[in-house]
Amino acid sequence: MNDKKTQRFRLLALDLDGTALRSDGSLSEDCKEALLSSHEAGLHIVVASGRSWTSLPEEVLSLPCVEYAVTSNGAVVYDVKHQKQLQAFYLKEEAVEGLLRIAEEAGVMVEGFLNGTPYAGRDYVENPEKFGADPRAAAYVRRTRRPVEDIFSFLRLRRAKLESLDLITCDPMKREQLRTRILEEVQEIYLTSATPMLLEVSDARGGKASGLRFLAAYLGVSGEETAAFGNAENDLDMMEWAGCGVAVANAPEDVRALADEVTESNDEDGVGRWIRRYLKET
Repeated sequence: MNDKKTQRFRLLALDLDGTALRSDGSLSEDCKEALLSSHEAGLHIVVASGRSWTSLPEEVLSLPCVEYAVTSNGAVVYDVKHQKQLQAFYLKEEAVEGLLRIAEEAGVMVEGFLNGTPYAGRDYVENPEKFGADPRAAAYVRRTRRPVEDIFSFLRLRRAKLESLDLITCDPMKREQLRTRILEEVQEIYLTSATPMLLEVSDARGGKASGLRFLAAYLGVSGEETAAFGNAENDLDMMEWAGCGVAVANAPEDVRALADEVTESNDEDGVGRWIRRYLKET
């Protein structure tokens, strides 16, 4: 067991999809009990997700132990109990224009997060499978995205208040070409990805580590007193910042290699098991 486990943690930051949530999108009863026990032991529980505020599962937000949420890959931080924004960083208007231009020229769909709500083109919302979504992702898109007829015009008109903008493609080669072009042509952004079909862009001040750093200072907690759990590229910055970065076993090899510890997979209640082991040893 990692030596870092012997230290006292005061804050637990949880990625959701592929980490705390099982593959069917649910949170196990064992994980809920572990989170409640850790909260009773004095630990703060923070959700840290690429999802927007309205896309966060009620099953998670309704837990009395979940106090704060880092959303839209760190662009917006919420006090969950009071449903109140504590910090928000919006994409620069020039960045939005550049991203939309690149997406249009490449012929790819986009979605944007506005006031905590994700908006996307009607074609994508009604038929996500056509854009490469698997059945679970497709159901999630239909359930959470608000459809608009002309997503590019819609986002341009609201470019001053966008929390995040995603480019959607299931073509791996096109995705990497888009990543390269975005980094070369668009300034002051944070670019990451949580799934093979998305490139997720927020302001340069974003990133889960940024949101978590803000909350830690807000709560009087240090990075060394924080444990962060994740499974994807968009979790790496917070896992590196935290005193202990924990990857689930189902994470890609590069994520597991950069973690301080690896716990069981999301479908084996890896987050809950890590918490129970920690509570038993402290």
